[in-house]
Amino acid sequence: MQTELDHIRAKLDLPIQTLDVHLPKVTPRLSPLDQVKEVLAATQDLRATNGNLSAAAIASTFGVSLNQLAGWLGRSRQALNKTPDADSLQDELAFFERVARLRAVVSKEGFLKWLRMPNSELDKKKPLELLATGERQTLADLVDDMLTGAPV
Repeated sequence: MQTELDHIRAKLDLPIQTLDVHLPKVTPRLSPLDQVKEVLAATQDLRATNGNLSAAAIASTFGVSLNQLAGWLGRSRQALNKTPDADSLQDELAFFERVARLRAVVSKEGFLKWLRMPNSELDKKKPLELLATGERQTLADLVDDMLTGAPV
């Protein structure tokens, strides 16, 4: 029975791995806040002991399941469970780290609420919707603007 279950899991992972190979690699633009210690300290809890961003920590911080985050990243939950801080995840997770920098000036509860509320700067979309649909650079730029006081 276990062998059959493993076979089914392997068949389910194949389309996800195939999709990942065909997705363009997206890296976040540099931020003016990339070197500000106070801002970086607000996201230190998103990193594993090796310094890499952790998908598990990000899912927890954003109040979503690891399965939901895996779907947004085009990965399987099993892959994120096995190596939540994999090098291959770092570019995509960097967008989430940039958004989480808002916690430097907002409480945990305020951050979670902000993620789930429609935002006029985002055409009434919720920030979590942009993360889910891959519009992560837009959201990361908005948070940078909010933290630097730049006009949006």
